[in-house]
Amino acid sequence: MKIKIISFNIRCVDDIDGNSIKERAQRLDEIMKGYDADVIGFQEFTPSWEMYIDKYFSNSYAFFNQYRDYSGWIESAPILWKREKFDCIKQGYFWLSDTPEKMSGGWDFEGHNRICLYVLLRNKHTDQIFAFFNTHLGFGEENQVKSIRLICQYMESFSDYPTFITGDFNMIPLSVPYAEMVNKFVDVNELTAKDRRSTYHGYQLENNFNEHIDYCFIDNKIRPITFKIVDDLVDGKFPSDHYGLYAELHI
Repeated sequence: MKIKIISFNIRCVDDIDGNSIKERAQRLDEIMKGYDADVIGFQEFTPSWEMYIDKYFSNSYAFFNQYRDYSGWIESAPILWKREKFDCIKQGYFWLSDTPEKMSGGWDFEGHNRICLYVLLRNKHTDQIFAFFNTHLGFGEENQVKSIRLICQYMESFSDYPTFITGDFNMIPLSVPYAEMVNKFVDVNELTAKDRRSTYHGYQLENNFNEHIDYCFIDNKIRPITFKIVDDLVDGKFPSDHYGLYAELHI
């Protein structure tokens, strides 16, 4: 079974110069239609995005979400999947903390709660099952390493199935947290495109950021087919301050 996936940090707030959520949501929809992803992982989803994701995606996609908290800076990393292709047979979430089963702050030195969502999906036509995780890590090496170890523990409970994870990991390839992740999972980009451009651009076409921080990791039950950094623009405008990721995987 081949599946097409997209991971996209969609930027949590309105920005200036034509980069409000309303304006960017239209661009995001136009760009996403060109890829026709089977499964999508968003990051920095906020209540301000709800009406737009519903408007542009709800006809084709089922949606699973859990906010990391309900006060302060409310964000989440929801998962979407094609209704016509998949049934969800399990879904869940956990906080990246010492008490992952309850809403809680963890090791992010900025003080934000961090969360990871997952779904177990069954192909309606072939009965093949796979697990998909999606997250947005916080900052700091210790925080990221602890978060990755916790995520890997949860992913091990799905080891009977092909399993992959997307997200904004806020880590670069030459880092201790990245090494921790690839100790157990494989970076799809490194097996295919080897495109190490910055995935965070801050609405700048030409930037000097060393911010390759968005990833798709897979286990050994999955074969990568292709990978692309989604750097498409609409009338010269960005859908987010990050580029998205597109991958085709064989399960």
